[in-house]
Amino acid sequence: MNNTVKSGFRIGAWDVYPQQNLLKSPEQSKTLEPKVMDVLVFLAERQGEVVSRQQILDAVWREAVVGDEVVSRAVSLLRTELGDDQKNPRYVKTISKRGYCLIADVILVPSNEPQQVESISDAAASATADNPTESTTRRTDGGSGNRLNFVIIGLFALSLGYFAFDKFVLDPVEDEQIVQSARQEGLTAALTESGGDQSIAVLPFNNRSNREEDQFFTDGIHDDLLNTIAKIGSMKVISRTSVMEYKDTIKKLPQIARELGVANILEGGIQRSGNQVRINVQLIDAATDQHLWGEIYNRELTAENLFAVQSEITRLIADALQAELSTDEQRRINARPTDNLQAYDAYMRGRQLMATRDSARLKLATEEFSKATSFDPLFALAWVGVADSNDLLSFHSAYRLEDLLPIMEEAVKNALAIDNDLGEAYASLANIHTYYNRKGEAETAYQKAIELSPNYASAYEWYSMFLGQYPLRIQEQVELARKAVELDPRSSSLSRNLGIKYRNQGLYTLAEGQFQKVIELNPDFAPGYSSLAVLYMLYMGQFDKALPLANKAVELDPGNHGYNTLLVFLYLQLPDLEAAQIVRERMASLGAAEWRLGFADVLINFVKSLTTQNPADTLESINRLLPKIRHSPLATRIVAFLALTLGDLQLSREIYLTSNPGWLEPGQWPELVERSRIYSCNVAWILMNTGDEKLGSALLRQAISYIDDSLPLAVEHSDWDHPERCYLMAGDTEKALLSIETQLSHNHLYAWRPIYLLPMYDLIRHEPRYQAAWAEYERRISVQRENIEKMAADQVPSGQTQP
Repeated sequence: MNNTVKSGFRIGAWDVYPQQNLLKSPEQSKTLEPKVMDVLVFLAERQGEVVSRQQILDAVWREAVVGDEVVSRAVSLLRTELGDDQKNPRYVKTISKRGYCLIADVILVPSNEPQQVESISDAAASATADNPTESTTRRTDGGSGNRLNFVIIGLFALSLGYFAFDKFVLDPVEDEQIVQSARQEGLTAALTESGGDQSIAVLPFNNRSNREEDQFFTDGIHDDLLNTIAKIGSMKVISRTSVMEYKDTIKKLPQIARELGVANILEGGIQRSGNQVRINVQLIDAATDQHLWGEIYNRELTAENLFAVQSEITRLIADALQAELSTDEQRRINARPTDNLQAYDAYMRGRQLMATRDSARLKLATEEFSKATSFDPLFALAWVGVADSNDLLSFHSAYRLEDLLPIMEEAVKNALAIDNDLGEAYASLANIHTYYNRKGEAETAYQKAIELSPNYASAYEWYSMFLGQYPLRIQEQVELARKAVELDPRSSSLSRNLGIKYRNQGLYTLAEGQFQKVIELNPDFAPGYSSLAVLYMLYMGQFDKALPLANKAVELDPGNHGYNTLLVFLYLQLPDLEAAQIVRERMASLGAAEWRLGFADVLINFVKSLTTQNPADTLESINRLLPKIRHSPLATRIVAFLALTLGDLQLSREIYLTSNPGWLEPGQWPELVERSRIYSCNVAWILMNTGDEKLGSALLRQAISYIDDSLPLAVEHSDWDHPERCYLMAGDTEKALLSIETQLSHNHLYAWRPIYLLPMYDLIRHEPRYQAAWAEYERRISVQRENIEKMAADQVPSGQTQP
């Protein structure tokens, strides 16, 4: 070793004292592990040269039987201590497929003893003497000063050596054989040769304690480690929902990797005994099912130690997969969210309970997260848990969102006050802004959440759903939904959301295939069936295909009256009043809310009125229903449309303008037209015929401009919801007839009967082209009714007749 470098040198802001394993700057001093210092010295002796991993192994570890993963670890730790950024390095640069290069200038310094070296070295030596697997490190808590915490790093992490731990009941020899196999195979080089695919799935860890009460702890460590790895933006990390499907699986790793779309798998086991814990992990090349490296961590059970192990594993994975870490990412990975083991314990329980989405367990989750914050009020992630569990509780239980919002707001405020780098907190904040209709603030928060937590699948899903109110931004919505599915490919809800985005973009074949994938992925997931049924009903005019799917959704979740309402809509397309009435009575027997029953009554009475030519019953049921549906904009718009169809313009005007007074404010039209393009034509007609002709005409022009000029640039099948009514209001009968014929060619058959009763269609009722289109519609509906009757007959057991 070069004696002049060994005596001391300077790189950047750091004075390096190899004999004392010391880094010193004007602001601070740091003690390096001996092997990490040896690596730095070796690189300094060859400043500006590319040094291979094997060269470093030969020089620093000499005859020791270790794999080059120890080099990865040493370089990772070195970067952390130097404050280096792998993406924009100032000190150590990774040269792909070759090795490392020290790019900072090396300035030799006199071999004077640095001040305070003795006390720092003594402190480290003392800690090592008391516990040979510990060294000292510093944790900085914002606003609270520096506190010295002992974080076990472990000398065996350098050499992957093994020592007996007789408190544990697991077989330590098997673990050591796995680790030895990993280093002997030397497969990190093979990974480099394959291009360094930076995608990984962290499979559920085994509970080696074989005690049921330790399962939540095992799952919690797995969940936390996964979230820590997910903070690396250059890596693709599969979300918890997808990997948990492989708990106790017998599938081979290559198959799992194919299903999840990753190149690498991390698996491991957790053993807890008294105040000790063992964590054993292996990184595996999924294509070959061979180990890249493995580590065994034996630690005292403290929160600091658990977070330290997670940080180290994350750094090793990043280095092995050649993932670039920014300075901010390194800081977030090295963060210690809490020092309180009781708080961490309660937090992990809350996470596991929240993952069930069960109403009773969600309530328990809120209590566990609250416990965690009482044990450690500065535990920011626990505050995020309080917000998210209450948010979910409002969707999966009888608790009302408006009652829980103040709790959520306070929790998110606390979380961000403690740590404003938490992507999860910004995602929760964005949801709160969305509930309050603070659109600009919500979008900013969603973007910040994705920036800080680039592998947080839910943030992409929620952002895509938020953008759903802007049809012209549908391509962004699709891309966000795709990213969410890429990160969580086994999630039924995320896959369904992608199908909805394809549908809204007018890509019906893609949407159909996506919904079919959802059903294949989870045959018991009712929303998969209902979404495919809606696609067939609203957009593809295949009511005979939609009906069995809607019935399947009801079968899987009979208490979900949204599915029953879907059935009512379907039967009324045929129309089959008797079947619709049976569904309505079933809803009543199952305790459906009054507004849902009233809504079904309005729909059924409306279709009856088409035959009787007597709208009185329908208008009466509408007036009874109105006070009960103020909370549902969709139901309100439908009822206003029905009143217009029945000729009660004043009632329709009252409903539209009460639900949204913005229709009278031209400044609000751009947003209203984009969100409700066809309803904007209905409102325009009403205004034009109830004393506001000038205002209505201006609204109509804006709506037609949007429908003709803007919408087709963003979506296919922009004609599915009958834009011809707008053209008829403008007196353009040729354009209206062409629109009807185009819809028929695309099989857009939904709601033809009520829509063609609108008064503006009087302009073309005598037209042969309109009459021919109507006759073809009737023919197609007749064919579908026959198909439905045949399906029903096929389901009747042999020897019986239909009732």
